[in-house]
Amino acid sequence: MQREQMIDAFREKLDRNWNDYLRELDGLSKGVLIGKSDEITAARFVYNELYGGGYPEDYMEYLLCFENPLEVARDQWISEQSVDFSEELNHALWSLMDKGTAEQDYALDPEYTPGPATDKKNTVREFIEHHPCANLDMLTPGGSVYLTPEKAQLLLSGQSIMGHPGSPEYGREITAEELLNQEVRRASFSKGTWRILSDYIREPEQEQAPFEQGVTMC
Repeated sequence: MQREQMIDAFREKLDRNWNDYLRELDGLSKGVLIGKSDEITAARFVYNELYGGGYPEDYMEYLLCFENPLEVARDQWISEQSVDFSEELNHALWSLMDKGTAEQDYALDPEYTPGPATDKKNTVREFIEHHPCANLDMLTPGGSVYLTPEKAQLLLSGQSIMGHPGSPEYGREITAEELLNQEVRRASFSKGTWRILSDYIREPEQEQAPFEQGVTMC
């Protein structure tokens, strides 16, 4: 089969697959369509790409052997785009709360009554519990610490970790209690890893009453 004939046959089959898919979508409710939005986007993308005929002949020849090459290519494309964005969303929510600027940019619910404000610190323990599948690259008072999800769980169970103040040869043991009770001062997410600055929680110093000078009577 010549390339031109192959492209024509391939496009004809793609058109048939695409039109069948559109008819299938016509019978679905709005809720179902919303749930299939990723699939629909992928199907349209794959259809447009393959219809252009810019791919090698052996790819088209292979797909032609299927009754529905659009579905085959679409499902493979979706499987390779499946990424867990949970940590990216965690970072977005963390930044949203940390910056505190959304209150000026978006309408507030007038009927919502917030609970009493607290000065509770966000500890390393809580951060790990909220991000159980994350890698943590930490700068602590005891040195640099890198935690994989497995090491973080061991830390939660009470196992100590090594901190490295610049060089591994000068590392020192950091107990689980010491590290888990530290405050997360800053956190940012990049390339699959949280970078965290932690410090000891310091209680606010109470103001001392001014020294009153008295008059000594002799």
